[in-house]
Amino acid sequence: MRVECESCRELAAVSLAVEAGAVRATCPACGHVTSAALAAAPAAASDAPLCPKCGSARRAGASACSACGLAVERMAAYIDARDAAVPDSVRAAWAHAGEAWSEATRHDELLRLVAAHNCYAWAAGRYRTRSGDAIAARQLDRLRRAAEATLLASATARPDPVARPYRAAIGVLAVLIVVIVVGLLYAFVRQPAATSASPARAPAAPVHPLTPGHPVSPSSLK
Repeated sequence: MRVECESCRELAAVSLAVEAGAVRATCPACGHVTSAALAAAPAAASDAPLCPKCGSARRAGASACSACGLAVERMAAYIDARDAAVPDSVRAAWAHAGEAWSEATRHDELLRLVAAHNCYAWAAGRYRTRSGDAIAARQLDRLRRAAEATLLASATARPDPVARPYRAAIGVLAVLIVVIVVGLLYAFVRQPAATSASPARAPAAPVHPLTPGHPVSPSSLK
Protein backbone atom coordinates (compact mmCIF):
# COMPACT_ATOMS: atom_id res chain seq x y z
CA MET A 1 0.00 0.00 0.00
CA ARG A 2 1.41 3.40 -0.96
CA VAL A 3 1.02 6.20 1.60
CA GLU A 4 2.55 9.61 2.14
CA CYS A 5 5.25 9.62 4.79
CA GLU A 6 4.69 12.15 7.56
CA SER A 7 8.41 12.89 7.74
CA CYS A 8 9.76 13.08 4.20
CA ARG A 9 6.43 13.58 2.39
CA GLU A 10 7.37 10.87 -0.07
CA LEU A 11 4.67 8.64 -1.52
CA ALA A 12 6.11 5.21 -0.96
CA ALA A 13 5.03 1.61 -0.48
CA VAL A 14 5.34 1.27 3.29
CA SER A 15 5.65 -1.97 5.20
CA LEU A 16 3.00 -2.64 7.83
CA ALA A 17 3.28 -4.56 11.07
CA VAL A 18 1.04 -5.07 14.09
CA GLU A 19 2.75 -4.67 17.45
CA ALA A 20 1.26 -4.21 20.93
CA GLY A 21 -2.24 -3.48 19.68
CA ALA A 22 -1.11 -0.90 17.11
CA VAL A 23 -0.37 -0.84 13.39
CA ARG A 24 3.18 0.34 12.57
CA ALA A 25 4.02 1.69 9.07
CA THR A 26 7.73 2.11 8.16
CA CYS A 27 8.73 4.44 5.34
CA PRO A 28 11.35 2.77 3.07
CA ALA A 29 12.82 6.15 2.08
CA CYS A 30 13.60 7.73 5.46
CA GLY A 31 12.80 4.95 7.90
CA HIS A 32 10.18 6.98 9.75
CA VAL A 33 7.71 4.83 11.69
CA THR A 34 4.08 5.82 12.04
CA SER A 35 1.83 3.93 14.41
CA ALA A 36 -1.95 3.90 14.90
CA ALA A 37 -3.90 2.13 17.60
CA LEU A 38 -6.29 -0.61 16.53
CA ALA A 39 -10.01 0.01 16.91
CA ALA A 40 -11.48 -1.41 20.05
CA ALA A 41 -13.58 -4.53 19.70
CA PRO A 42 -17.32 -3.94 19.84
CA ALA A 43 -18.86 -4.31 23.24
CA ALA A 44 -20.62 -7.56 23.95
CA ALA A 45 -24.35 -7.68 23.77
CA SER A 46 -26.07 -6.47 26.87
CA ASP A 47 -27.63 -9.00 29.19
CA ALA A 48 -30.49 -6.63 29.96
CA PRO A 49 -33.93 -8.29 30.02
CA LEU A 50 -35.98 -8.01 26.86
CA CYS A 51 -39.51 -6.78 26.45
CA PRO A 52 -41.83 -9.79 25.92
CA LYS A 53 -43.94 -7.85 23.46
CA CYS A 54 -41.45 -6.27 21.04
CA GLY A 55 -38.13 -7.85 22.03
CA SER A 56 -36.37 -4.56 22.76
CA ALA A 57 -33.83 -4.35 25.59
CA ARG A 58 -35.27 -2.84 28.77
CA ARG A 59 -33.36 -0.08 30.45
CA ALA A 60 -32.54 -0.55 34.11
CA GLY A 61 -35.05 1.19 36.34
CA ALA A 62 -37.47 1.96 33.50
CA SER A 63 -41.16 1.56 34.34
CA ALA A 64 -42.13 0.65 30.78
CA CYS A 65 -40.59 -0.51 27.50
CA SER A 66 -39.14 2.44 25.61
CA ALA A 67 -40.09 0.90 22.26
CA CYS A 68 -43.68 -0.31 22.65
CA GLY A 69 -44.71 1.24 26.00
CA LEU A 70 -45.66 -1.99 27.76
CA ALA A 71 -45.50 -1.38 31.51
CA VAL A 72 -43.04 -3.53 33.45
CA GLU A 73 -45.69 -4.46 36.01
CA ARG A 74 -47.87 -5.87 33.23
CA MET A 75 -45.18 -7.88 31.44
CA ALA A 76 -45.75 -11.05 33.45
CA ALA A 77 -49.50 -10.97 32.75
CA TYR A 78 -48.76 -10.28 29.09
CA ILE A 79 -46.52 -13.35 28.88
CA ASP A 80 -49.17 -15.58 30.49
CA ALA A 81 -51.95 -14.33 28.20
CA ARG A 82 -49.73 -14.56 25.12
CA ASP A 83 -48.64 -18.14 25.75
CA ALA A 84 -52.10 -19.30 26.84
CA ALA A 85 -53.52 -18.53 23.40
CA VAL A 86 -50.87 -20.64 21.64
CA PRO A 87 -51.32 -24.41 21.21
CA ASP A 88 -48.97 -26.68 23.14
CA SER A 89 -47.64 -28.15 19.90
CA VAL A 90 -46.40 -24.74 18.73
CA ARG A 91 -44.72 -23.97 22.04
CA ALA A 92 -43.11 -27.41 22.03
CA ALA A 93 -41.81 -26.81 18.52
CA TRP A 94 -40.24 -23.51 19.64
CA ALA A 95 -38.51 -25.26 22.54
CA HIS A 96 -37.38 -28.01 20.19
CA ALA A 97 -35.88 -25.44 17.81
CA GLY A 98 -34.05 -23.75 20.68
CA GLU A 99 -32.33 -27.01 21.60
CA ALA A 100 -30.58 -27.16 18.22
CA TRP A 101 -30.83 -23.60 16.92
CA SER A 102 -28.80 -24.15 13.75
CA GLU A 103 -30.91 -27.06 12.45
CA ALA A 104 -33.12 -25.69 9.67
CA THR A 105 -35.56 -28.62 9.81
CA ARG A 106 -36.65 -27.64 13.32
CA HIS A 107 -37.42 -24.11 12.22
CA ASP A 108 -39.29 -25.45 9.20
CA GLU A 109 -41.46 -27.59 11.45
CA LEU A 110 -42.12 -24.60 13.69
CA LEU A 111 -43.15 -22.49 10.70
CA ARG A 112 -45.51 -25.23 9.52
CA LEU A 113 -47.26 -25.37 12.89
CA VAL A 114 -47.38 -21.58 13.16
CA ALA A 115 -49.09 -21.36 9.77
CA ALA A 116 -51.54 -24.14 10.67
CA HIS A 117 -52.60 -22.39 13.90
CA ASN A 118 -52.18 -18.79 12.69
CA CYS A 119 -49.67 -17.91 15.42
CA TYR A 120 -47.50 -15.57 13.35
CA ALA A 121 -47.42 -12.76 15.91
CA TRP A 122 -46.41 -15.11 18.71
CA ALA A 123 -43.62 -16.71 16.70
CA ALA A 124 -42.34 -13.32 15.52
CA GLY A 125 -42.16 -12.16 19.13
CA ARG A 126 -40.15 -15.26 20.04
CA TYR A 127 -37.66 -14.69 17.25
CA ARG A 128 -37.31 -11.00 18.12
CA THR A 129 -35.93 -11.96 21.50
CA ARG A 130 -32.82 -13.12 19.63
CA SER A 131 -31.88 -9.72 18.28
CA GLY A 132 -28.80 -9.75 16.07
CA ASP A 133 -29.03 -13.47 15.31
CA ALA A 134 -28.83 -14.28 11.59
CA ILE A 135 -31.09 -17.31 11.86
CA ALA A 136 -33.71 -15.32 13.78
CA ALA A 137 -33.61 -12.55 11.15
CA ARG A 138 -34.08 -15.08 8.37
CA GLN A 139 -36.99 -16.75 10.14
CA LEU A 140 -38.64 -13.38 10.79
CA ASP A 141 -38.54 -12.69 7.06
CA ARG A 142 -40.08 -16.11 6.35
CA LEU A 143 -42.81 -15.46 8.91
CA ARG A 144 -43.60 -12.10 7.34
CA ARG A 145 -43.92 -13.56 3.85
CA ALA A 146 -46.01 -16.49 5.08
CA ALA A 147 -48.35 -14.17 6.97
CA GLU A 148 -48.79 -11.98 3.88
CA ALA A 149 -49.57 -15.03 1.73
CA THR A 150 -52.13 -16.26 4.28
CA LEU A 151 -53.78 -12.85 4.39
CA LEU A 152 -54.05 -12.64 0.60
CA ALA A 153 -55.38 -16.19 0.32
CA SER A 154 -58.11 -15.57 2.88
CA ALA A 155 -59.15 -12.17 1.55
CA THR A 156 -62.60 -12.00 -0.10
CA ALA A 157 -64.27 -9.31 -2.14
CA ARG A 158 -66.54 -7.09 -0.09
CA PRO A 159 -70.16 -7.03 -1.38
CA ASP A 160 -71.36 -3.78 -2.86
CA PRO A 161 -74.41 -2.67 -0.81
CA VAL A 162 -75.55 -0.31 -3.60
CA ALA A 163 -75.33 -2.64 -6.57
CA ARG A 164 -77.84 -5.20 -5.27
CA PRO A 165 -80.95 -2.92 -5.37
CA TYR A 166 -80.08 -1.93 -8.92
CA ARG A 167 -79.80 -5.55 -9.96
CA ALA A 168 -83.24 -6.27 -8.48
CA ALA A 169 -84.76 -3.28 -10.30
CA ILE A 170 -83.23 -4.42 -13.58
CA GLY A 171 -84.70 -7.90 -13.08
CA VAL A 172 -88.19 -6.51 -12.47
CA LEU A 173 -87.91 -4.28 -15.51
CA ALA A 174 -86.88 -7.22 -17.68
CA VAL A 175 -89.93 -9.22 -16.54
CA LEU A 176 -92.24 -6.30 -17.35
CA ILE A 177 -90.74 -5.96 -20.82
CA VAL A 178 -91.29 -9.68 -21.48
CA VAL A 179 -94.92 -9.46 -20.34
CA ILE A 180 -95.56 -6.43 -22.59
CA VAL A 181 -94.01 -8.13 -25.61
CA VAL A 182 -96.05 -11.30 -25.05
CA GLY A 183 -99.23 -9.22 -24.76
CA LEU A 184 -98.51 -7.37 -28.00
CA LEU A 185 -97.83 -10.63 -29.85
CA TYR A 186 -101.06 -12.13 -28.56
CA ALA A 187 -103.08 -9.10 -29.67
CA PHE A 188 -101.41 -9.16 -33.09
CA VAL A 189 -102.30 -12.85 -33.60
CA ARG A 190 -105.90 -12.46 -32.49
CA GLN A 191 -106.67 -9.42 -34.71
CA PRO A 192 -106.49 -11.19 -38.15
CA ALA A 193 -108.71 -14.01 -36.83
CA ALA A 194 -111.41 -11.56 -35.82
CA THR A 195 -111.41 -9.72 -39.17
CA SER A 196 -111.53 -12.92 -41.29
CA ALA A 197 -114.73 -14.19 -39.63
CA SER A 198 -117.95 -13.76 -41.73
CA PRO A 199 -120.28 -10.95 -40.66
CA ALA A 200 -123.42 -11.94 -38.81
CA ARG A 201 -126.72 -11.96 -40.86
CA ALA A 202 -129.44 -9.50 -39.91
CA PRO A 203 -132.45 -11.13 -38.21
CA ALA A 204 -135.49 -11.79 -40.46
CA ALA A 205 -138.57 -9.64 -40.14
CA PRO A 206 -141.27 -11.21 -37.97
CA VAL A 207 -144.19 -12.93 -39.79
CA HIS A 208 -147.63 -11.75 -38.76
CA PRO A 209 -150.39 -14.35 -38.81
CA LEU A 210 -153.35 -13.86 -41.16
CA THR A 211 -156.61 -12.92 -39.65
CA PRO A 212 -160.04 -13.56 -41.21
CA GLY A 213 -161.28 -10.65 -43.24
CA HIS A 214 -157.86 -9.07 -43.49
CA PRO A 215 -156.96 -8.17 -47.05
CA VAL A 216 -154.06 -10.16 -48.46
CA SER A 217 -151.44 -8.26 -50.32
CA PRO A 218 -148.89 -9.81 -52.66
CA SER A 219 -146.12 -8.86 -50.26
CA SER A 220 -147.71 -10.94 -47.57
CA LEU A 221 -147.44 -14.03 -49.72
CA LYS A 222 -143.73 -13.81 -50.11
